[in-house]
Amino acid sequence: MKARRVSLDELRQLRFSAEEVLPDKADQFEREHKLKTAMALTNAEHEEISLYVKLADGEVVEVVSDLIDLEENYVEVHGGLGIPLHAIVEVGV
Repeated sequence: MKARRVSLDELRQLRFSAEEVLPDKADQFEREHKLKTAMALTNAEHEEISLYVKLADGEVVEVVSDLIDLEENYVEVHGGLGIPLHAIVEVGV
């Protein structure tokens, strides 16, 4: 997926989409599966993972992190930044 890459610091200043970006339940299930895989990779191998996140203005941006932790409704990336699960369009595993 092509998207403008932003740093974690820049992402802190941006607003995420307020609505679920994947209306299909099967797509949401796949996203969660990919996030669990990404979490295992970053914890064990410290590999960088891309997350494609939809912003409030509709733009999709890419952020890269070598630490991902899946919480209930958020994904925590390096530096403690929480990204709402509903704003994640794709996980680059």
